[in-house]
Amino acid sequence: MSNNSETYRNNPLGKPHRRERHSFLTALCVILLLAVTLSFSIALIIAYLTPYVPPAAFGSLTIVGIFAPILYMVVAVCCLLWLIAARWKIAGVVALLLIPGLFRVSDFYNVDFLRKVEEPKQASHSLSIMSYNLRGFRNDISYRAVDGYVDYFANMELTDVVCLQEYARNIQGVERVDSVFKSRYTHIYSNDVVEAGDVVLRTYSRHPIIASGNISGEGRGTSQWVDVVVNKRDTVRIFNNHLHTMSISAVDSEDIEQGTILQDGDRMRSIVDRIANNSSIRASYVDTLRSVVMETPYSNIVCGDFNDTPMSYVYKALKKHHKDAFVESGSGYGYTFRPMYGTLRIDYILISEDMEAVNYYADESIILSDHLPIRAVVKLPSK
Repeated sequence: MSNNSETYRNNPLGKPHRRERHSFLTALCVILLLAVTLSFSIALIIAYLTPYVPPAAFGSLTIVGIFAPILYMVVAVCCLLWLIAARWKIAGVVALLLIPGLFRVSDFYNVDFLRKVEEPKQASHSLSIMSYNLRGFRNDISYRAVDGYVDYFANMELTDVVCLQEYARNIQGVERVDSVFKSRYTHIYSNDVVEAGDVVLRTYSRHPIIASGNISGEGRGTSQWVDVVVNKRDTVRIFNNHLHTMSISAVDSEDIEQGTILQDGDRMRSIVDRIANNSSIRASYVDTLRSVVMETPYSNIVCGDFNDTPMSYVYKALKKHHKDAFVESGSGYGYTFRPMYGTLRIDYILISEDMEAVNYYADESIILSDHLPIRAVVKLPSK
């Protein structure tokens, strides 16, 4: 036996050599997995912090919050791999890091498959609302596509209130949009607030608008509010908002999706800087907007294009004392921005705490704007 053992130790082709090579590969895999786990865990911690720290103080790290769902899934996979490798202590530490994210899963994905996406028959004490960024009536190749939008509005299921962002008033054929709404509603009320130039926020309502106003963010965002009287009994204040852009162009989105942006370091840094700077701009406006919302004497709805994800300072600020209609009654993955593989939810319908969202729906059938129209049916508070 001793001779055989000596032979194996001295023979480079013997079993000990194979064992040493196997041990080296195992150690290398452990090191690589540890590096990946550590990197993505740090990024996930930063994503957890982004809603609580003003973007001006966080700088370019605010972009990390955009990728929170992806970071969470990668860390979850790493945890599973550590469990398979029977590295219980490391798996336990990683699992602890995943716990805070469990309370935010519903911000992105609603696991209640029993909820219906069809709008139920409305009761007299409810209100249906839609929010839609029209992108100036442009389509995916930046051509004006008024006809497509007119067809959509002519055939969509009617909601009581329609809040539109980036409504371009002075383009050919746009008057047909107004005509469609007037022809479909017995009574229709509308109100405009200028965003920039001839582009406005527009709110349509089949219920009387008894008061209105606007909040100008001087380039940081634009908001309008309307007081709507529902069935001569309930007054609801609706805020229609378009916050400062993310500055992600169609070309940027395409390059990000294809991964070619990784080949251009300068351009990638430019995108990161733009997102960070624009996050700070939105945050400086949202504090003003929130103060106006908090002073509202009525139950209220805050909707529109926030240009920020649920893991952001802006979303957390506006959601204070409000409920998210998607979280309350949505189903599936709640994206509203079609580019970047449909990973971003940046359009919202937030309702005051005395209301109840009984239905939420993002219409994926329409592919004109880069945004999806979102709808909700809201039960008004009992008197």
